[in-house]
Amino acid sequence: MVIEITRRSFSTAQDDSLQIPPFNAASLLDPRRLPSQNHKRMVEKTRRSFSERDKYTRRTKVYTVAEVQLVTNNFSEDNLLGVGSLGPVYRAELPDNKVLAVKTIQMAGLSFTEEEKFLDVVCTASRLKHPNIVALKGYCLEHGQHLLVYDYVRNLTLDDALHSAAFKPLSWGLRLRIALGVAQAIDYLHSTFSPPVTHGNLKAANILLNENLMARVSDCGLAILKPLTNTTTKIRASEIAIRDSGYDSPEHGQLGACCTKSDVFAFGVLLLELLSGRKPFERIFELWTMFLLQRSFMRKEEQYLAKWASTRLHDNESLEQMVDPAIKRTFSSKALSRYADIISLCTQPVKEFRPPMSEIVDSLVSFMRRLNVSKSAGGVADGTELDPFERSFRTTTSRFMPSPSLSYVSV
Repeated sequence: MVIEITRRSFSTAQDDSLQIPPFNAASLLDPRRLPSQNHKRMVEKTRRSFSERDKYTRRTKVYTVAEVQLVTNNFSEDNLLGVGSLGPVYRAELPDNKVLAVKTIQMAGLSFTEEEKFLDVVCTASRLKHPNIVALKGYCLEHGQHLLVYDYVRNLTLDDALHSAAFKPLSWGLRLRIALGVAQAIDYLHSTFSPPVTHGNLKAANILLNENLMARVSDCGLAILKPLTNTTTKIRASEIAIRDSGYDSPEHGQLGACCTKSDVFAFGVLLLELLSGRKPFERIFELWTMFLLQRSFMRKEEQYLAKWASTRLHDNESLEQMVDPAIKRTFSSKALSRYADIISLCTQPVKEFRPPMSEIVDSLVSFMRRLNVSKSAGGVADGTELDPFERSFRTTTSRFMPSPSLSYVSV
């Protein structure tokens, strides 16, 4: 009987049409965590504020730990989708067969102020409604658990699609469609809200591809939770940060460096990744032999894609050599040069010189429109074969094989 009641409450439909009014995140906290002063008045305020928030939003469900345990089979390893820098992500199947993804934020012991920050993140994430952003459906803040419940997007990331040998290469047209979708999502974050919402961790592993290979950006705004995680999670996060350092802007690590301009730089690196098929950061090990001393040693070289490409973007010969062999001769040299110009703008070393994301979206739309015009005119003069833009995503999905590894959300 208890399980049946839980199942019914879990599948209650939520109305997403209402707007979120301003609210104080502190009002959602457990009254026991509040200071003892004026306790009774604060409890009453908490009840009124929660009631008003629920009345106006109805879009972000508050789950209990018991409900989440039920639909994840008690956080079974069989339902584990991946482990990122904030914690593991689990697949959750509801009684009505709807599938969600539960991200476990492995927090340290938090103060009242830090709990407020978590709830502010929840509030912001719940307001993000865009076709290229993974939607937050609910959260759980109970018994020391900090859980975020998201729409489930099939277990395929752009990182998998670009770098795993298990998948056939993405076509040039698909890469451009993905780039535009991501750009529109980031522009939405930067332009719709005041102050702007910064993603803070844009990378190929945080871009999920649905059944139609449509880009869905995950973990928007969650990067600010990293300092609040426990020691074990921070150690894992530091290892992931080294691997993802190729997306970091030159100002990374400076006070107040996490801003919209950092997102623009990371997007420029993503454009480079789509063009070249190379990872943003690579450690290259070479075996060197010193003949005179009759001994060998390993030489390690760290290569950042943005730095490596910066001197090659405006040299036609170097630029053509940079292109992923899988998509060569699918666009003209002029188109390649225009695409390189967009990359160069995004990856300017001085952040003030990087354009806003809205301008990048306009540039990509114009770029794709020109390619369509050239295609409809019968191709280009240099004999390259333009990618067929009219090909549907569903048809192209057949080019993929099932993912061999866990790769869901990797923040």
